[in-house]
Amino acid sequence: MSRYEIRVSGFGGQGVITLSKMIIMASSIYEGLAATQTEAYSAAARGGKCWAEVVVDLDKSIEYIDYPKALKPYDFLIVLSQESANDIKANFVKSDENTGFLIWDPSTINKFRGAKKISKALSIPVQKLAVEKFGNIVFGNTILFAVFTILAGIFSEESALETIKKFVPSSTLDTNIEAFELGKQEAKKFLQKLKEEGS
Repeated sequence: MSRYEIRVSGFGGQGVITLSKMIIMASSIYEGLAATQTEAYSAAARGGKCWAEVVVDLDKSIEYIDYPKALKPYDFLIVLSQESANDIKANFVKSDENTGFLIWDPSTINKFRGAKKISKALSIPVQKLAVEKFGNIVFGNTILFAVFTILAGIFSEESALETIKKFVPSSTLDTNIEAFELGKQEAKKFLQKLKEEGS
């Protein structure tokens, strides 16, 4: 099965929808993979609950996605709010060797019981790092995008960087590239940790 299913959930203003659009651009425009994106958000868009899903077919011979919504269990789950975390259970992500990743932000989530039962769960304080390192939470999206790029492995770093150029103002490009590098290193450390725990 070459279908790869991703869900991002949080609240309006965290960049949930933007992150999903970055993933689909890198996958479809720069890697030539068939991909779809769906999204939903409450009436109070900023601060209200929202989610986005991306489905990518890793088989380059596939020209379209037959069903656009992601189905549980997901290959990749990104959770950015307490409300979203409260709904997550261990069986929401796959337990395959190369998938079943969960990323969550402890600077926006206090308790996440479901994460303890997911073996490939990375807790990374994205919003806190964005403010401390780069002075603005908007750079958290690029950190997350980098972590996803490395852990998912469905598109190249080059495709990711080309995507960033399309999404951010040119005046912030250098800072966004720094944010991408930070996320990349965090992801590589996590993969090394998983490798050591598995050996």
